[in-house]
Amino acid sequence: MNASESKNFSPAQPPALRKRRKPAPAFAAPQHSGRLLVRLAPQDTAMFRFLLEAYDHTAYFTVLEPKTALLKIVFSPHLEKETRTALAEMAQSLPFCIEEWPVACRPQECKKALR
Repeated sequence: MNASESKNFSPAQPPALRKRRKPAPAFAAPQHSGRLLVRLAPQDTAMFRFLLEAYDHTAYFTVLEPKTALLKIVFSPHLEKETRTALAEMAQSLPFCIEEWPVACRPQECKKALR
């Protein structure tokens, strides 16, 4: 290495001394969660869980009817596009049917209905 190269070369700094990146601005907290229904064969529930977990906290599910394998998918409204994309990719490996959540009310309408 010559003198001009040694001026531009700096050894890697330890992590504690590196300049930290600013985090991305956070989204506003959602007032409600997005939901979808999924129907699949009961024996495929474990594979569905395995595939969904591969998409790193995009959504989670709960089993509504174990015998018929009716699942409720819950996700953040900010991640709806990513969740639907993940489900579409999963459908290439595993046969299942996606349905819209039957109760669709806006948060303002839900609050009025509770009063």
